[in-house]
Amino acid sequence: MIRLTSLLRMRAASTGNAQRASQLRHLHLSDQPLMLLALKQTGPAARPLAVMLGTDPHRPQLLLAPPSGSTTPMLASLADAVTAYVDACQRHSEHLPATSSKPARRRYTDAPQILVPNPQTVQHLKDLGDDLRFRSVDDQAPGSRAVQRLGHWLTYLTDRADLAGSAALIPMTSFLGMHWVSGQSPLEDEDLATLLAWIDPPRHAASGRDAALEAEDPATHRPAGPATDAAFDNDHLAPLFDAYARARRRALDQEQEQTRTLQELDRLLAIYLQPTWDLMWQAYTLLQALPEAKSTARRWDHERTVFTDECTYLTQDGRPRPARDNAVAAAVRLARMEHAAVAFAAERTADDPFVRAELRTTGKAFGGTVTTIDAEHTLRGPSGRNQWRPRLTVSTPDPVPMEPGQLLACHTYRSARYKICEVTPADGDTLVELEITAGMGTMDRPNHAVLPDAGAFLVFTIAPAPYRMPEFPAREQTPWTHGGPPADQPDHSNEDEDEGEGEEEQ
Repeated sequence: MIRLTSLLRMRAASTGNAQRASQLRHLHLSDQPLMLLALKQTGPAARPLAVMLGTDPHRPQLLLAPPSGSTTPMLASLADAVTAYVDACQRHSEHLPATSSKPARRRYTDAPQILVPNPQTVQHLKDLGDDLRFRSVDDQAPGSRAVQRLGHWLTYLTDRADLAGSAALIPMTSFLGMHWVSGQSPLEDEDLATLLAWIDPPRHAASGRDAALEAEDPATHRPAGPATDAAFDNDHLAPLFDAYARARRRALDQEQEQTRTLQELDRLLAIYLQPTWDLMWQAYTLLQALPEAKSTARRWDHERTVFTDECTYLTQDGRPRPARDNAVAAAVRLARMEHAAVAFAAERTADDPFVRAELRTTGKAFGGTVTTIDAEHTLRGPSGRNQWRPRLTVSTPDPVPMEPGQLLACHTYRSARYKICEVTPADGDTLVELEITAGMGTMDRPNHAVLPDAGAFLVFTIAPAPYRMPEFPAREQTPWTHGGPPADQPDHSNEDEDEGEGEEEQ
């Protein structure tokens, strides 16, 4: 946590209400997302108990797994609901013309977006996907193929959730925490009820803090899953589970007793999940009201491209991803995650003044007023021809720990790049001389739009380095310790002969 975030958290604690940490929404929000709440049984990590899902806030669908026995019927119903939503995103496509690096292709105009309460639910869906995608398909068992396909999509969605800036599967607490800072600890922010109470308290509450204290009462606000409350387990679930087990042991009225128990369990879990369901849609409404950041549309376009590619792969090949990545695949995945994090941070910086203010407190950015502009400055290039390199001087009250030669970016002129030529302390302020090195055009075709006016206030941040995917070896080119071909086994034939001769001599 850095200075501005700490200041906002202290201010929230002092005022009793959450503080805005962003003026813009940095993730795309679908007009019809799929809300999904999940509960799991105590014990096996991925054994589901119930799922509430849907795209209509007034008509949630509750799917229930029996306390014991097969969960396949429930999972088949879940597969039908999720794949129907995914298939609906494939109804319309658009034509993308060929570019210098890609041929002409088609892309779906939409992509699935699933919203869940917290990161723990993402992990539960990941565990569930790891289990389901390797299940064998039995043509005699209805729903087995749909369940395997559900595992494929859960793995795809949870993999996307690991990439910064992706909007395919979003935990709502993380989404809210990106735009508001509460007066409680980051660990407490993982509880949707208390975090939303700080941000949007009910009218009867005196402050967000008071609303959050009310939301901590387990009698009125149950955890958002996937784990259930221990008191709820002991007082409500355990008696129903015992009744269901006793009904299975009885020979008479077994089916009728089990049906009554499942109906009671369905009613109980619907009451348990309904408050979280309402909170999810309340959070969705709050986030949808925020203006969307400029770069969000570009990231959603990429999301649609990735989704289209995944649908093509599922149609043409469809083999499940391995249970564990080999060394090369793991390195590629890590590189993509790092690149996504850097790119998302750079785009948020360019879009949002709150983020730039945060960077100014750490010395990774500075803001100042343009005092002088040398629009005619040129340099002689390597070929001997003059190159147009305008210069400007910025007076800033911020500390500037950067060295000459550092490349900078400016949110006002996104295509331009600036190089620090000289940093000179002045009376109370610091003078920074900058040279425009990219985005300004050429001597023959200058782009004067990147030249600021004297007196303009600009914020400069460290420019992200150009990214190139590292070159990784093929799997067969790695040593056996990293998944490559097995090591050559030493030849012990002579040793065996020598040992035999020695035994005969003895």
